[in-house]
Amino acid sequence: MYSKILLASDGSETALRAAATAAELARRFDASLTVLHVFAIPLTPVSLAATPGAEVDPLLLERMAGEVQDAVARRTGRVLEEAGVPYATRQEIGHPAETIVRVAQQEGFDLVVLGSRGLSEIRSFLLGSVSDKVSHHAPCPVLIVK
Repeated sequence: MYSKILLASDGSETALRAAATAAELARRFDASLTVLHVFAIPLTPVSLAATPGAEVDPLLLERMAGEVQDAVARRTGRVLEEAGVPYATRQEIGHPAETIVRVAQQEGFDLVVLGSRGLSEIRSFLLGSVSDKVSHHAPCPVLIVK
């Protein structure tokens, strides 16, 4: 039924529950599993341009992204390793929902698994959750784990 599963993880508790579910599905369907973490850039070039004197050092941003992504990979990886499921990792920088949908489409995943709420619950309350956006725009089924 599923041969390529994309697990979107931000390392939150719901994302770790989603990882356990994705591991079970990958094992059950003998599917490949890829873990995707998207480092969300809080400031866009437009908002930076509107803020006088605001600058973002690209090297600092890259280092911060790497540190966060490595921490997420370790947390999520522990869950998948305990389940005995092989997996690949992928790290991106950008808007989480848009990036998850783009990767799912470009790489031909047949299922996206993610948690219902991530680390930025207040922001998602105001702007709409990543899981909601992914469920409406993904090219394949989306499993949202609570």
